[in-house]
Amino acid sequence: MKFYVFIAVLIAAAVISDCKHTFMGTNVQRQKLIHRHVKYNSHMFQKRVEYLNYTVPAKFGYSRSIQGILAYDMLHSGATANVTAGGLGFNYVSLRMKSERSRGLSYDVYIYS
Repeated sequence: MKFYVFIAVLIAAAVISDCKHTFMGTNVQRQKLIHRHVKYNSHMFQKRVEYLNYTVPAKFGYSRSIQGILAYDMLHSGATANVTAGGLGFNYVSLRMKSERSRGLSYDVYIYS
């Protein structure tokens, strides 16, 4: 009986904490290229869509590619972050962030090489 209660609580916790973090690649023993806190206010009755574009600087070398991307939703809302161009294996990335209706955006974005 205790096992079923534990499973029910675990499933409830997973449903309640339905936030949209984006994890791609790896950050294990990788150099952090960028850490940026992206924050935008809400628009009344509209979804907010913003883009974050990043290119690996030449000082890191032209052969460097992106090995890991982490976009952490700080508001724990239903906002999403998707890679629309580049990404893993490329030296650039375009990250599209979309909020819920009438909600702002707040993401911590890490990019690793």
